[in-house]
Amino acid sequence: MATEVINGIEVTDYRHSEDDLLPTSVEELKEYITRLSEKRNVIQTDIDKHSEVLRRENNVGMDGPLIDSEQFPRSDIDVVAVRTARQQVIMLTNDMRNVMGHIEQALFKLHELMPRQENTRNGMREEMRPPTRPPFLQVHGVLPDSPAFISGLRDGDIICQIGSLHKENFSNLGDVADIVKLSVNKAVPVKL
Repeated sequence: MATEVINGIEVTDYRHSEDDLLPTSVEELKEYITRLSEKRNVIQTDIDKHSEVLRRENNVGMDGPLIDSEQFPRSDIDVVAVRTARQQVIMLTNDMRNVMGHIEQALFKLHELMPRQENTRNGMREEMRPPTRPPFLQVHGVLPDSPAFISGLRDGDIICQIGSLHKENFSNLGDVADIVKLSVNKAVPVKL
């Protein structure tokens, strides 16, 4: 990780700081996942910090115009700070996507390595079933030819889990938007 100051704003480059090789033991994987989760939290804090600059500058956001009607730079905002903040939000979002991908790979590997636990009752082996989660969302419209439509999601479907989001950790629809944003051009598992 490299931290530097650009136009008076502290920026951190999170790329190339993690090995692409996954640890091979369960304990090392758990530690690796913990480190990645901490890194994800730091990146989210940085995204929030740069997003605050965009809110502070007349709520210009990621898409607001930087020039006035006469094609001059707006005088009511710090254009350099806005451009720097936008660039950092884009870079950090890409870094977040990368870290989340590493977390996902590590979790898959962890589950492969962990011994299967079998439930037994009276010496009889029981079939292990994945736990079912209670539903927490209902679909109220799917755009034709959208990825959701193509994958089979339909109006009226009841969702029990979308990605890692379920009833216990769901707080608002922004959570769903975050899952979708972090999964651009990737499949998002949905359990109905």
